[in-house]
Amino acid sequence: MSKNVIKLITKAIKERKLVALRYRGQADIRVIEPHAMYRDERGEVVVDGFQVRGFSASGRPPPFWRPYRLKKITALNVLGDRFIPRLSEGFTLSKQRYKKELLAAVDVGGMHYLYPPEALQDMGPPKPEFTRRYF
Repeated sequence: MSKNVIKLITKAIKERKLVALRYRGQADIRVIEPHAMYRDERGEVVVDGFQVRGFSASGRPPPFWRPYRLKKITALNVLGDRFIPRLSEGFTLSKQRYKKELLAAVDVGGMHYLYPPEALQDMGPPKPEFTRRYF
């Protein structure tokens, strides 16, 4: 496993960018939304990703969650497309597998109404805290 692969995936996670990857022994590409990178119980580095398109060895059509072992990745490219964390599809940092050693994870604390941060800047300043909210 290359340190460069870890660096690229960490960057993609932090910037919420899609990743195209190729697994060892397979010619086809998978495109994923990387959400978290961690060490599993065997000490291997794993990325939890939401596959949105591309090849599936099981034949199941995307989208779906899947763990990707970094030692099996032979090619990787960070794409320009951004994603919104899949909270409604089950992503949460409270999962047991992240407790041992979480290396990187998407920031879900700054999410407001599921708008990406750059869209919030275009919307103008936030409302003052003293404004009344009606539900």
